[in-house]
Amino acid sequence: MNINDYIYYYGEYTFKEKPFNEIDNVIFSLISYVDFNGILSKNKQNKLTLENASNIYFLTHSKKMNDINILAIRKGIEVLKNACKSKRFKDVLMYNYCYIGNESSQFSALTFEFLKNYCYVAFEGTDQLISGWKEDMMMSCTFPVDAHKYAIKYLNKFFNYSSKKLIVGGHSKGGNLAEVSSMYCKNNIKKRIINIYSNDGQGLRKKELLSKQYKSIENRFIHIIPSNSVVGLLLRHSGNYLVIKTNAKGLLSHDATTWEVNYDKFTKDKLTKFSKVLDEGVIRWLDKYDDKQREIFIDCLFEVLEKNNIKTLIDIKKNKNLIFKIMKSSKDLNPIVKEMFIELLKVINETNKEYYLF
Repeated sequence: MNINDYIYYYGEYTFKEKPFNEIDNVIFSLISYVDFNGILSKNKQNKLTLENASNIYFLTHSKKMNDINILAIRKGIEVLKNACKSKRFKDVLMYNYCYIGNESSQFSALTFEFLKNYCYVAFEGTDQLISGWKEDMMMSCTFPVDAHKYAIKYLNKFFNYSSKKLIVGGHSKGGNLAEVSSMYCKNNIKKRIINIYSNDGQGLRKKELLSKQYKSIENRFIHIIPSNSVVGLLLRHSGNYLVIKTNAKGLLSHDATTWEVNYDKFTKDKLTKFSKVLDEGVIRWLDKYDDKQREIFIDCLFEVLEKNNIKTLIDIKKNKNLIFKIMKSSKDLNPIVKEMFIELLKVINETNKEYYLF
């Protein structure tokens, strides 16, 4: 069974009949990838049920429009299509929708009210904007990035004067934003947070991981990663993972619809040697270079994309000669960036002795 099978078999039960669980968390986090701009309100006064919001979405977005999206968005649309027909999800209220996408940042968030006094706050992962992917990498050398600031502001703005109990979560980058926003939101909000879910989301820098802010939410933080995790092991973590079974290898295991479900829980598993080797290699790379060196490395990488007018992942797909342009540009890289790139390739190569990463 996977997430979509769970919706089919457990969709007949309301949240009163069967309490919120870890799979519901992933379902909400995936739906947050869907573009609800012009459909959902930016405030809590105007709420739409998940069924009504999805009806409007599918009336205004054709299958052809949906198919050009990146994998995470396509999977979110697929989950929405199944969830909107179920008794469990169709009456969930959706509101406080926010999307920011510009040349420096990408951020989106959405509130799901699944019971009268309970909300799930979902932060979207990285979408097709290159600025969002650069922001992901900048998390290795900068804190906070703009998306962190937006996430903290989101919780403070919409829940400062609320009495609702909160569950905060997200997939990929969204899991990192859920973690950071819960660490740094106002105390009266933090007290009402029941759990924080990072669904294969990247970790923190060492300084933030050792901070008192992290300690304040550590016992409520649940980090779910697939046994072949790549993204979820980037940066640093406490090591207290909930490892679950996936039917995919390498980067493909980041797709939450490949995660195995056993009734109303994920099937537990152990980290593969592939993921352990990758985790150790990434930590070695982080320890070898300081924040400034990492920043220079990232700036150089994305400068090549900017020179070739690459703004989205779809642009990369269309640009068949991009890899040759990157190789040509690499001749002009400074020595430290070349060294860092070679060291990173060594980590990938070492990992590939166990499985193919791509």
